[in-house]
Amino acid sequence: MGVEVVVDGLSKSFGAQTIWRDVTLTLPPGEISVLLGPSGTGKSVFLKSLVGLLKPEHGKVVINGVDICACPEHDLYEIRKLFGVLFQDGALFGSMNLYDNIAFPLREHTRKSESEIREVALEKMEMVGLIGAEEKLPGEISGGMRKRAGLARALVLDPEIILVDEPDSGLDPVRTVLLNQLIVDLNAQIDATILIVTHDINTARTVPDNIGMLYRRNLVMFGPREVLLTSAEPAVVQFLNGRPDGPIGMSEEKDVGESELARLSEVSVPPMMPQLDVSPGLPARSAVRRRKDRVLRQLRTLSPSAQQEILKTLTPDELALHGFSVPATGSWPQRTEPVQAQPDRLPQAQVAGVPQQSRPTPYPRQPQPEPEPESEVPPWAAGPRPAEPAGTPRRRWFGRKRGEQ
Repeated sequence: MGVEVVVDGLSKSFGAQTIWRDVTLTLPPGEISVLLGPSGTGKSVFLKSLVGLLKPEHGKVVINGVDICACPEHDLYEIRKLFGVLFQDGALFGSMNLYDNIAFPLREHTRKSESEIREVALEKMEMVGLIGAEEKLPGEISGGMRKRAGLARALVLDPEIILVDEPDSGLDPVRTVLLNQLIVDLNAQIDATILIVTHDINTARTVPDNIGMLYRRNLVMFGPREVLLTSAEPAVVQFLNGRPDGPIGMSEEKDVGESELARLSEVSVPPMMPQLDVSPGLPARSAVRRRKDRVLRQLRTLSPSAQQEILKTLTPDELALHGFSVPATGSWPQRTEPVQAQPDRLPQAQVAGVPQQSRPTPYPRQPQPEPEPESEVPPWAAGPRPAEPAGTPRRRWFGRKRGEQ
């Protein structure tokens, strides 16, 4: 299983320019997480900081009990062995064929024999569908194949943490969806902790277990996918809808006008999309069960809209296991066990840098009684209409004479 990555108060600057500050989040072990954000918000810088390629000014990144921001070089070298990184362009050596590119980390960092290296390299190439392309050069293949080759190279050292930088960059929508499916399938097979940086909204809505968003040098939020995908925060709604009006502008210095927020208020939160499942024939993702247990423990700390979406993903047996029952179709699941008294209002999900807002708790919500059926026979079911005296004005069925206002 993958390892947990704890980021606490991380801040990074280049000279006088602050990239982001006080970023705090935890990547749960074995789960897939996505980091969103407008261009120029430092998402790729964040990935490089996680692997120790860039040193932040403040904060910690703790992996297996080791703070890689302050540890000796030898310890950092050992921690880096836990990582596999897929760069934006694949970062393949142009003078090497695909096989040699994928075998390169094994030759550099292990003492395996050439036969053992070949066995591992071909195994990873088969996992990403590149068998038969071993002798091709990077310049002779498509962008999608280069991405898959880069992913295979990231897998050869059996990493417990995989960082994926812009997997949709340069790919058409179909190849992007296929690469997303490949990442989900790999998670099912190796149970690694995966963090994806992307601009692609379809990827963000269908792939991850958890989502975060960087905006204006801060981590706006990070948590279960339902929290961000149901959020009414203006920047989140604008980003997920891909609209020009809102707080996100061409540059981070753009001021937010009230008229823009008024137009944005008319935009609804996009509906939730189902999460990608593994391909037929592969084992179920272990992360799904672990995530359910973890999210249900913190359910009452989430926004009401996120709670509803989370409960929709549970089967009747799972609802019963966690103390819920569904008394009627479409109604809110009710607690079947006594619960401690809760405050009248629940805090919103943790939002870094944004004041917390309180919202009414959905508990307890009783099922509404169904309306009594009308006793009168409707006109359309009463048979032929009786004859009326000549000159009687016709009445409409809703009781108003013709010509009345």
